Amino acid sequence: MRSEDARYLIIKPMLLDGKIQTFLDIFQFIPPSIVAKDLGKRGPRFTELMNGLEDFTLKEMLALARLFKLTRAEMFQLVDNQLSTRKNDKNPD
Repeated sequence: MRSEDARYLIIKPMLLDGKIQTFLDIFQFIPPSIVAKDLGKRGPRFTELMNGLEDFTLKEMLALARLFKLTRAEMFQLVDNQLSTRKNDKNPD
């Protein structure tokens, strides 16, 4: 069993510092391949999920929150921000 990647520990401080504002911002600090492996997903499948957040299960989202050392509220706020950004990109007003 491999040890946990130390980069998980920087996610919450980066969130609190405002450097992470959306779900996808996390992956500026830790590679998706690392997260996919720790979540038990193949890389391509994880990429699909990242691009279609609605397909993540609640169980997977909670597991991601644990990996990133985030509260459920923080995790779902990042997801909500991501979905809002995507919606705004499609419907500029």
